[in-house]
Amino acid sequence: MAEDDLTFMMVTHSPSSDPYWTSVVSGLEQAGEDLGVNVIYRGTDKNLNDPNQQQRNIEAAIASSPDGLIISNPSPDSLNDSILKATDAGIPVILVNQGGDQVEAVNALTFVGDDPTIQGQIGAAQYNAMGAKKALVITTPIGAIPFVDARTNGFSDTFNGGTTLAEIPVSNLNDANRIKTITMTELTKDPEIDAVFSIGSCCISAMLEARNDLGDRGEAMQWGTIDVTVGATDALKAGEMDFALNAQQYAQGYYPVVLLALYHRQAVLPATSLFITGPAVITPENVDSLLAVQ
Repeated sequence: MAEDDLTFMMVTHSPSSDPYWTSVVSGLEQAGEDLGVNVIYRGTDKNLNDPNQQQRNIEAAIASSPDGLIISNPSPDSLNDSILKATDAGIPVILVNQGGDQVEAVNALTFVGDDPTIQGQIGAAQYNAMGAKKALVITTPIGAIPFVDARTNGFSDTFNGGTTLAEIPVSNLNDANRIKTITMTELTKDPEIDAVFSIGSCCISAMLEARNDLGDRGEAMQWGTIDVTVGATDALKAGEMDFALNAQQYAQGYYPVVLLALYHRQAVLPATSLFITGPAVITPENVDSLLAVQ
């Protein structure tokens, strides 16, 4: 397609350096190149769900009058009013990654991403199939981050065994040592825990360090996570992790640009309020084939 000076901005709750979001940004930039549009990414300064900074970034994006906005919405109570300012101003909005239940509330065109409750349910189903009896979920305190709550609750409601939470304060999500300490404390308190589930990319490296520190016990346990990072991929290939749930986040960067370009150039409206990108279940058996081209 020929360039026609369209500019789309993506505003999210994480920096582009976050292991999860680097893939999203790659998809965003490739779509911009393929479709001949300008794309700009704006995230928070740190790998935190900081609704105040994201709100400011949304307001600044609106002021620049882009042709479209792609916005993650992990905190609807804080962000919906700002997103509505964009749609009220005639800027088409696509929600991405988080906020699939907020499309109608903010008059967005659609949502591209996955369902956090289903992520938790699929994670629990993996452990059920492996026969795990008691799982430790590395998560944030209930009420801190809505989409993490949905992942945690989806897991707890589906897992056949008992569930214990290793609650990581939001302010510590960048602190691998703190995450590991909290995880090891819970594992030491309860020797019956035979499975560990990380609720996202923030906690994978600390979880794997805990596994190594546990020695024979760690090798005998089951380990899984939501999100795929380089560390998770290496652990899968080495047989040190049983599965990872891949949201296929490259598509979360690519698809919104396609949808906005079609909206502007051919007046194509999304026919559904949800474009689901995942998760795909990555295991030691399929990791090489599934990630070879990603």
